[in-house]
Amino acid sequence: MPYRRLPTTDKARMRALNAALGKVIKNERKLAFSNHSVEQLQNVKNNFENHLTQYELDTRLQAENIKDYKEAFDRAKMYVSHFTQVLLFASERGEINGGIKFYEDLASFEGKVPPLNTEEEVLKWGKIMVEGEQKRMQNGGSAIYNPSIALVKFKVQELHDASVFQQTLKRNTLRSFEKMQKLRKTTNDFISKLWTEIEEGIEAESPKVKRQLAQEYGIVYVFRRNEKKKMSAEEMQTDLLFEFA
Repeated sequence: MPYRRLPTTDKARMRALNAALGKVIKNERKLAFSNHSVEQLQNVKNNFENHLTQYELDTRLQAENIKDYKEAFDRAKMYVSHFTQVLLFASERGEINGGIKFYEDLASFEGKVPPLNTEEEVLKWGKIMVEGEQKRMQNGGSAIYNPSIALVKFKVQELHDASVFQQTLKRNTLRSFEKMQKLRKTTNDFISKLWTEIEEGIEAESPKVKRQLAQEYGIVYVFRRNEKKKMSAEEMQTDLLFEFA
């Protein structure tokens, strides 16, 4: 005998729920499931659809914001890197009052720009450059331009804000995903229960007809290997018995 295959995707779950609900909408005289199941079906369908819409929205917003985040990261990295290079060149020429002692352990990199490969590194050195430049100028140093420290500070803040927003979107997506994981299981449990009720409620003259009627309610049957040929032979024999009965 074929076995029922429960939905494995969200689209398949919606198809199963809508197929059963379609029978209700058609106002057929006799449904294969109870009025109580009709109410449950409508609630399950609405709940699943609403949460699925929210999950898809959260996922789309997170994906769309990745581009803005990457652009903010690249801009901040470029400005921090360029400012640091100008600072190091000016220090090498002896134009910086007090050298680079105001910029934490920048001297340990021996005239090279520190690694700026991650968000944490860009934010860290962006803060060091801003605070160091403020201290240096307070001690009588001349401001560095191209880029100015104000512009560097602005680009680093842009990255920070973009990061905070992206993390919020990630949390929203994760929360929606966890809800959907639980809802997928409870929805499949309901579909399985509903399908059993449908199969028990359908009256038909043969297994083939019963299966066809059940499929109209959204039930999906799967034949195992070599089972379909055997099933066709048995159904043909059953049809002949009904014909000559």
